[in-house]
Amino acid sequence: MASEFLSQEGVRVTLSARVSLLISTQLARGKVGVEAVASQLHMSRYTLHKKLKREGLTFAHLLEDVRRTQALNYMQDKTKPLVEIAEQLGFSELSAFSRAFKRWMGTSPAEYRSVRFS
Repeated sequence: MASEFLSQEGVRVTLSARVSLLISTQLARGKVGVEAVASQLHMSRYTLHKKLKREGLTFAHLLEDVRRTQALNYMQDKTKPLVEIAEQLGFSELSAFSRAFKRWMGTSPAEYRSVRFS
């Protein structure tokens, strides 16, 4: 599991990579929270924030990156409804997912899917 990967001896993984993996795991369960990620890393939210800042990143930035990557993977399955993709990525509504996707890719999810995977 993810925790086993993160604790293997001799494996040097950046904090941001560990956080991204934990975000991905939490998204699969339906709920993502900075408090839960910090707790899994045995640190406070504040400490997590400070350490990510040293890498030039924020939790929100990592969450956005994970969501974008997963969205692009999910979009390949043309049978998967966009509403389901939005839900799996932790968006409260399809419109929120659509706005984020347009920001990431410059086009709506439906347009992207029809052009890319037609």
